[in-house]
Amino acid sequence: MSSTEPARYANGYPYSLTQDMNHKTSASVLMVGASLLFATMSMCVKFASADYSPGEIVFYRGVVGALLMASLTGVRDGTLRTCLPATHFWRRLTGVSALGLWFYAIAELPLATAVTLNYMSSIWMALFLIGGSALLGSSRVEARLVYTVIAGFIGVICILQPTEVG
Repeated sequence: MSSTEPARYANGYPYSLTQDMNHKTSASVLMVGASLLFATMSMCVKFASADYSPGEIVFYRGVVGALLMASLTGVRDGTLRTCLPATHFWRRLTGVSALGLWFYAIAELPLATAVTLNYMSSIWMALFLIGGSALLGSSRVEARLVYTVIAGFIGVICILQPTEVG
């Protein structure tokens, strides 16, 4: 790294927004704040879904996010340039698709049910890892992990209390 390189590069890595944050801010405070913001977003999506489609809500959220990113990048004299455009394309595609499906779930399901199903993502990931491991035969799956995933599904069933309609 040359001495003429901008100050936004520290230790060879691009400038991070977290470098300006008060280092005394604890991780738990940030997690509570993030949870509050996600809950607020879910509530706003639920209200907006009465008048707008999930696609429109995703679009408007994207516009607000793009404006915020552009303004923060400009204020901090940064860049949005990347050396991995294909990777960012696939990340954007999967992210927008997931967000559209999430907003659709919020619109069509009771909010508590949609949020509970969203929190199941770690259980689904574990199930996919177990399934992939079993299909590939590459490693032994511990029974403890299988029992944990089953217990997670049972817990969700107890919380959601699905009933048969008929």
